[in-house]
Amino acid sequence: MTSVRGILSDIERRSIGGRIITSFFLLTLVVVGLAYIFPFVFAFTAGLKTSSEIFDPGLHLFPRQAHWENYAEAWRRFNMTGMFLNTIYVALGGTIGRLLVSAMAAYSLSRLKPAGQTLIQTLILVTLTVPMIAYLIPLYLTLTNLPVLHISLINKYWGLWLPYSVSAFHVMVLKNSFDQIPQDYYDAAAIDGASPLRMFLSLTLPLSSSILLVLGLLTFVGIWGDFLLPLLILRDSSLQTVSVRLYTLTRSFPMNLQMAGAFLGMIPPALAVLFLQRHMRGGLTF
Repeated sequence: MTSVRGILSDIERRSIGGRIITSFFLLTLVVVGLAYIFPFVFAFTAGLKTSSEIFDPGLHLFPRQAHWENYAEAWRRFNMTGMFLNTIYVALGGTIGRLLVSAMAAYSLSRLKPAGQTLIQTLILVTLTVPMIAYLIPLYLTLTNLPVLHISLINKYWGLWLPYSVSAFHVMVLKNSFDQIPQDYYDAAAIDGASPLRMFLSLTLPLSSSILLVLGLLTFVGIWGDFLLPLLILRDSSLQTVSVRLYTLTRSFPMNLQMAGAFLGMIPPALAVLFLQRHMRGGLTF
């Protein structure tokens, strides 16, 4: 009995053609991996250089002399602690809101079967075809003067949390995930007298923890690096996130400190992915 790893069995991998295909795939993965990791390495090494050395012609990845004090100075002068706290506050609020709204909408479509379910699902799918930049101006005008309430969410984190809480992609992914839960579980819970809300909290969410973790992690990383919407909503510098604040300070600080600050801003989402990668692989497989 031969084992299969990927698209080739052990016997196929031992053949000349199999070795060529395996080598090609391995080389492709290495090139793609290096392309993804290069910005991290470049930002890190650029933060160790002087500003004039960064602009030297040609690609000089490593500094002539490492200036580790650049990172300490960037942390102090950029007030990275405050920027990190702001960004974590925005990212956690947006992630919790998106998972909560998406999970409730997906549960309704998957198990409660509302009237007009097909139409609702079609409209949700249609929104996936509309890029955010197309409705950014109407969204901004809405947030500056909310209908009925007539209040402005500019310079308020709610101005980011509310838009971040809506995601058609998350709704459809979670609906497909909820559809795979056997109906027998819900029938047994109904016999025990569980309400739809109890089934949602005690049955659906625990059985979908893997996919919820993956979507939560992807949402957190995406919000952490988001730039355009926070730039429009957060005008007060004391509220701005890492990406926005570093952009607004670019003209006030030398390039080496900017690169050091940029690398420091990459660390939290990278660590989140690194420590949760095992759970993330399981959720993606599910």
